[in-house]
Amino acid sequence: MSVFHIIKDRIPAAILVEENAYEGVRLIGDTIAEDMSLITGNTPDIITSPADAPERLILAGTEGLSPALESLETSGKLSLSGIKGKREVFQLEIINDPFPDHPQIRELFVIAGSDKRGTIYGMFRLSELCGVSPLVYFGDAYPLKREDLEIKQDVPFISKEPSVRYRGFFINDEWPAFGNWCTERFGGINALAYRKIFELLLRLKGNYMWPAMWNSSFSEDGPGLENAELADKLGVVMGLSHHEPMCRAGVEWQRKYREYGEDPTWSFISNEEAITAFWRDGVIRNRPFENVITIGMRGENDSKLMPENATLSDNIEVIKKAIRAQHRLIKENVNEDLAKVPRMLAIYKEVEDYFEGDETCEGLKDWDEIKDVIFLLSDDNHGNLRGLPRDGGKDHPGGYGMYYHFDYHGAPISYEWTNCVRLTKTWEQMSQAYEAGVRDMWIVNVGDIKCVEYPLCFFMDLAFDYEHYGEKNPNVTERYLEDWIDRQFGECINAGQKDKLMRVIDGYTKWNAIRTPETMRDGIFDPVHFNECERVKEEVDSLLKTAFELKEELSGDALKAYESMVFYYAAASLNLISAYMDRGLNRLLAERGCIHSKIYADSMMEKLKRDPVLVEEFHRFNDGKWNHCLSSAHTGFRSWDDRDWTYPVAEIVTPVHGAKALISFRGSERFHLGAHWQDREPLVNDDLTRPDVDRILLDLDSRGDVSYSYRAVFESTWLSCDKCEGRVDTDTEGRATLYFTADRKNITGRKECPVRIEISFDNGMKTSSDLLIIAEDAGPGYGPEENVFIEKQGYCCIQAEHFRDKYDTDEGAFLVVRHLGREHSAIKAFPSMMTYPDPKSAPSVTYSFIAAESGTYELQLYMLSRNPAVIGTRLKFAVSVNGGVPADTFGVKEGYYTEWTDRDWSEGVLNSIRIVTVKLPVNSGRNDITIHAGEPGVIIEKLVLHPEGKPVPGSYLGPPESPHA
Repeated sequence: MSVFHIIKDRIPAAILVEENAYEGVRLIGDTIAEDMSLITGNTPDIITSPADAPERLILAGTEGLSPALESLETSGKLSLSGIKGKREVFQLEIINDPFPDHPQIRELFVIAGSDKRGTIYGMFRLSELCGVSPLVYFGDAYPLKREDLEIKQDVPFISKEPSVRYRGFFINDEWPAFGNWCTERFGGINALAYRKIFELLLRLKGNYMWPAMWNSSFSEDGPGLENAELADKLGVVMGLSHHEPMCRAGVEWQRKYREYGEDPTWSFISNEEAITAFWRDGVIRNRPFENVITIGMRGENDSKLMPENATLSDNIEVIKKAIRAQHRLIKENVNEDLAKVPRMLAIYKEVEDYFEGDETCEGLKDWDEIKDVIFLLSDDNHGNLRGLPRDGGKDHPGGYGMYYHFDYHGAPISYEWTNCVRLTKTWEQMSQAYEAGVRDMWIVNVGDIKCVEYPLCFFMDLAFDYEHYGEKNPNVTERYLEDWIDRQFGECINAGQKDKLMRVIDGYTKWNAIRTPETMRDGIFDPVHFNECERVKEEVDSLLKTAFELKEELSGDALKAYESMVFYYAAASLNLISAYMDRGLNRLLAERGCIHSKIYADSMMEKLKRDPVLVEEFHRFNDGKWNHCLSSAHTGFRSWDDRDWTYPVAEIVTPVHGAKALISFRGSERFHLGAHWQDREPLVNDDLTRPDVDRILLDLDSRGDVSYSYRAVFESTWLSCDKCEGRVDTDTEGRATLYFTADRKNITGRKECPVRIEISFDNGMKTSSDLLIIAEDAGPGYGPEENVFIEKQGYCCIQAEHFRDKYDTDEGAFLVVRHLGREHSAIKAFPSMMTYPDPKSAPSVTYSFIAAESGTYELQLYMLSRNPAVIGTRLKFAVSVNGGVPADTFGVKEGYYTEWTDRDWSEGVLNSIRIVTVKLPVNSGRNDITIHAGEPGVIIEKLVLHPEGKPVPGSYLGPPESPHA
């Protein structure tokens, strides 16, 4: 096995980049040298000829452009047959005593690229082998210092060709965060800033980019053409967004229209001549560089092109007219052979309607003029795909792309502040895109870049190596998180700290995806039903505690990377979620007049004060390197944007003057105010009828300013209380909580135990409250391994992963994808683009539950808020009960439309769930419910069954899973 010493006694090997190498390769040679200096403290020599080389040498060359590579091939020391003619591929190989004419070179490490980008990817792969993360700059992930480092290799390593042709990201919604950061750090969104951004893209093996555009012109702000020239040198293919055709930035028209006339109207109907000249100058200006030219036309500022009263045919015809003019300009000014000029048409928002057409007119998709243009499809701006190709992309020679979002400024509510991406969703949706034939362009809106480093890494890795990360590896994201942490932190953390990091990253992204910070507001989570607020608060506070513990444990470079990429995103997000849970509990108790509400008000206010502190700490971190990057408004939006946002407002209760107690079971809407003719009916709690519940909580609160003593009086062989006597002090918390516990060994069948709470106020007054606690034994049971669930308390809830039986076909099967649901795993039929016309021969899953009574039940299917994969379909699948005829069921309503005007869609993207209800005839006792696969895109997290007309108490996340029989 050959050995190459990259670093020996803290001295890195020299780097050979020949004089006739691509200029971009020479520039990246400087970057690699900087990487090496981070590891050793010493900068390697960069030389241009083997004659100047020391004993250890790294050669970075491009096949067909490197005399050194040619010499090695001629002498038989190297074969490049594995990379010749391939796209963006590199070869790594160790050669001992490589050059007879240069005997001083004993060890040679060859980086050979099939083209410019292949060479650059190979160079950055060397950095990674040395422990340098692709996020070394954008994540402050500094490598471990080393005195010696060697690479061992017995055969050459040849990288794969990228799975997706164009892979990259879009900087968008960039003010106030990214724009102010660039201005302060680099003097503007200029070539100095883009040097760092392009390096990030290339380190992630990307090759394509849309630049910042809200108030920027990429090709003019370099200054001048410096941005575009730098991109071309480094091999970055530039494009512009969906409404910036012909190499012209969105702001350029209003800045320059006077060069073409007096009319500022962006209309190809009334101002065709001026706009055509404007486009011509754009393609002439940028023709020396590698571009994918955006074609088509949308309205100014990302709006519709024509008035609302224009017909579909009118809109299609004006777009066709614009594209014909654009093609003519490209032929005249770039290349007569249009097929040699990469072009892209974005099928975004209303353009989707123009693309599809209808019974009155043919859509753009059938137009022969654009058969060789990439059709860039889009998600719904919230990470849910729509309108995928119908036949694997074979119908369109130009190929398909996907515009995806990690950030969005628009309806129904923007999300721009911090990372809200659940990796499993990106995996599931982009894998479905690839399986549908979307393989020519993937671009993701990353907003300000900072905050979404983690999901961006995954998006780019999936695009580059779909074969490894894609659909055939359904739980790859779990392993990816481990690998990602290893890449950023390496040996700087121990196993326990790594486990904590995994928990924090998975936890905060889970809760941000359940409800984005901007869309949080009072009343989202229920403070009563299923103790939702308390349960969420408990989990979130535990994550928050772990995040702060790690901040104290870590030091040095590990702490720097943690603060840069994890801690502030997690802590700031979780802190706000916890504050809203405090607000929910504060509101509940304030409405009841309980003075204990102040505890939650104080807790909420403390967290709201911490919110700007966390932001400012991040801005000061690492000598202010990331100042401004968390400066976006980020919670309590009352409209789609940040114009009218507000923090939650605390309620403070003024105690009534006198003795007034309030008694309630935790999780119940009913309460008593002591003995009174209006409170004759006892408070009833039947939680202990569930075999999975062993204890219940009773809260003794006060509305008044008089403290009291209490005593719980009951007789039972199976019920116990943790503190049958105690006090409620109105000067402190104003609350006592009693835990009642059941001993099921002493319960046969159903038992009831009356309990009286006797209260003696300090002013001599007395009162009491009657309770009734109901419990049941565990029953004979089927055992959890059989997954038979019991209806209790009027409903039965089953997590979708807990099916009792599963039927697979030769074509496909339902699979459980961990972490795909809001809280839990979810199921989806794979292959993801398969359609099953006949439910009886489709893959299926069967769930079993025991109903309390016969009759009609409502089955609520908690489905993830996906869109139909094919326009015009409705996420059709089928449901059957007890072996009966499968009934067609639809995941979306008829006329469903992915715009804010459609309430079904809007609520789906805000809640990350869509509940579909089916009515079923159910027998008393055991029943089997079967879900049959149908159209692509159906993902189910849980099933809730209840008798018709007896709804389950409302909550954001729905009820917890029912017990096994």
